[in-house]
Amino acid sequence: MQEYTTQEILKGISENNHIVVQHIYDRYFKEIIKFIEKFGGSYDDATDIFQDGIIVIYEQMKRGDGEKIKNFKAYFYSICKFKWLNTVRNGKYGEFSDVEMEEILPSFEYNVLSEKISDIVEKERRVKVYFNSFMKLDSMCQKMIRFVAYGWSVEDIASEMNLSVIYTYRKRQNCLKKLTEIVDKQLNKNQYY
Repeated sequence: MQEYTTQEILKGISENNHIVVQHIYDRYFKEIIKFIEKFGGSYDDATDIFQDGIIVIYEQMKRGDGEKIKNFKAYFYSICKFKWLNTVRNGKYGEFSDVEMEEILPSFEYNVLSEKISDIVEKERRVKVYFNSFMKLDSMCQKMIRFVAYGWSVEDIASEMNLSVIYTYRKRQNCLKKLTEIVDKQLNKNQYY
């Protein structure tokens, strides 16, 4: 099977290249099925979520946001997992506002799979806490954390923001530390929203 870089995959999606799209299905669909079935979904659900994930990336490419994505696999999995968790949450636990976290923190919290629906609810609570905490940061920290979530290296962030690598490293660390402190404070106070 031919391997594609993240940028080749993104270009293929934006150009609706059937060979690249088939590669994505061949390479990543089984993992998405496993995740969705683990949380009560079906093959058809997995197909819908998978297609939605490709559409999200296609739309980002059309908006010119594709260069932010540095690791296709991690980013794509995060989108699909988040979309499925939103589906489960909205279907089984009532209506909540839909936080489009894939635009802000695409890879936070959904990398570890869990066995219980109660864990999904807890992760959802944590996502809301992360989102609210993220929104309390200054715009520079928000931008840096977005880049981190997209898999950017310190050098890439420094170049994009016209900063020195040393300053960028320190600022990134401080922003992540500040986010963690705000999140911890909110979680300890049980402030969910």
